[in-house]
Amino acid sequence: MDSGYPVEDEIFVLKGDERLGPYLVDELLEGLDEGFFSYDDVCLRSGAAECERLREILDWEKPEAQEATEELAKEEFDDEEEEFEERRAPREHPMSSPSTILYAGHPSILNSPGSILAIMVGFAGGIWIYGINPWLTLFGFLAGIFALINLSLIRFTSDYHITPKRLEVTKGLITRSSNEVRIQDIRAINVSCRGLLGVFGIGTVDFFTAGDDPEVTFTQVWAAKNVKILVRRIQDAQ
Repeated sequence: MDSGYPVEDEIFVLKGDERLGPYLVDELLEGLDEGFFSYDDVCLRSGAAECERLREILDWEKPEAQEATEELAKEEFDDEEEEFEERRAPREHPMSSPSTILYAGHPSILNSPGSILAIMVGFAGGIWIYGINPWLTLFGFLAGIFALINLSLIRFTSDYHITPKRLEVTKGLITRSSNEVRIQDIRAINVSCRGLLGVFGIGTVDFFTAGDDPEVTFTQVWAAKNVKILVRRIQDAQ
């Protein structure tokens, strides 16, 4: 061993997705004896900018051989070092991007039981009475089609979105208008779940910023209480 032997250095060993350590040289030697470490394991000295092989840190090769193989060894573990740095880099949390849509909803079609009944009776009844009166069958089909169009308008003309910064209501089919409010400005959230629909968790969520009138309303949406919980969690995260 030469004077540069890393007796007092703290050394990390990179195995798979883990960074083990720090270890002293004596501990690494014991790990080698027990088969826990390998001479080819990638290591990183505390404060060092580049990774090394364990055999290089322990100086198991002669200096001349190390100089001859330095470039080759660097190429071999460059990819491992890059992988390690990528794993260390913090990943972006979904709430850190202001454009990430955390919730997308619409009014529930169960809010129009009359239209659902018209679809069922119109098509089923139309087929059933076809042999009696074809004109009544046509009338039943038309009633079912109009009810289906009504449900589609309910479903596709109101969009509710929540992002880490804002919540927005967009309405309209061809000409669409929107109303939005910043999450940080919301002061109160009221959830109203009533009747049979309330049993299934369908309800209206009102968001207040100031005054007695809601600034934004999500009308008859599924899991209404979960919408309130989501907004409160975003506020707490901010």
